[in-house]
Amino acid sequence: MYETTFDGIRFIEGHPDNAHLLEPIQIGIGGVFASAQMKNLDDVKRMMAAKAKAVGGNAVVQFAYGQKSAGFLASLFSRDDVNWYGNGQIARV
Repeated sequence: MYETTFDGIRFIEGHPDNAHLLEPIQIGIGGVFASAQMKNLDDVKRMMAAKAKAVGGNAVVQFAYGQKSAGFLASLFSRDDVNWYGNGQIARV
C-alpha cells in the first residue's frame, strides 16, 4: 500500500486491516463556472484533510485521485478543461 501524509492526515491507497471506517469522502475541484487551472493534488488533499479532521478521522483509506476533462461547456467559457478529484473513506487507523 502506498501512503503519504498531508496536513496530519494519512492518505493510503489501500485498506489497512486496522482501519475503522467513518464515512465516504469525495472531492471535486473545477467545473464550468470554477477554474481548476492553478489547482493540484495538494489542493485535493487539503480539502480532504479538513473534512477528515472535522469528523474525527486521521486517515483517508482507499484513496484515489486524478484528473478528468470538464467537457465541452468549460471550453465554451474559456475555462481550464481539467477537473481534479479525490475519493476514499475517512477512517481512524
